[in-house]
Amino acid sequence: MTTITMHPSELAYAFSYSETTDIVGWGRDPFLPTTEADGDPKRWYADGAARLAEAGRLIGTEEDGLNFTDEVTSAVLTLADPVLVLMAQRKEGDGMRRFTVHMAKETVLGLTRHPDGMFELTHYADLTAATLACVGFLGAARSPVQAGARIDSTQEALAEIHQLATNGQADVASAKLVKLGASSQDAASIQQAMAAPSAAGMLSILYCADNVARNARPFSVMTNADDDTWILFPPASLEGPMVIEQSSIPALTARVMVEIAAWLKLSA
Repeated sequence: MTTITMHPSELAYAFSYSETTDIVGWGRDPFLPTTEADGDPKRWYADGAARLAEAGRLIGTEEDGLNFTDEVTSAVLTLADPVLVLMAQRKEGDGMRRFTVHMAKETVLGLTRHPDGMFELTHYADLTAATLACVGFLGAARSPVQAGARIDSTQEALAEIHQLATNGQADVASAKLVKLGASSQDAASIQQAMAAPSAAGMLSILYCADNVARNARPFSVMTNADDDTWILFPPASLEGPMVIEQSSIPALTARVMVEIAAWLKLSA
């Protein structure tokens, strides 16, 4: 695993040599100037080129030709045309933090943005290692789950339970979960994760072609103060029934990898 940090203008300059400036999971705005002082595109790209050259990521001369290093070239090609993207969005205060994993051919690249605006790019040895990092980013429980509880329901029923839990009607929410088949202990754990999560967010598996997400599989991830993690997901389609399942970093990583393996087999 290797990690580098890059200024958004560096990435914008590098993306200008690819066929797109839109990055799945990010769009293009995070790589563009954020202030009027930096608003001139020519100045922004020039700054990016200067930063790349200073960091040794853009080599050669204008007379003889400039080239990106292999590391930067690999990162840009992966970000600009992935076959798969994992997008993790974790609630933080009133906002969200984002971490994405992009896969193309043999390259698996993680991308996140620091509070100072700098981007962190991490090359992972394989997709399993990157998925573990992605799930860990969401604050899922570390301890493995043995035969985690599973409840099948509908979007409407679970939306109602979530609203009851967040509105302080814990007993009513728990009673409805018990009616769906949860034990009293699991029902209390689930409603606590809904009402006051210590960590919460969304993990989306995005299947891509031509730099566009063509299909998606979302997992809502909630962890309560007792370090119990529950995931909420549609087992078949986005319109279908919903499942609540107890999970953890190892369990969710395994589920994501099985899902991806099945998709890769079907698309082969």
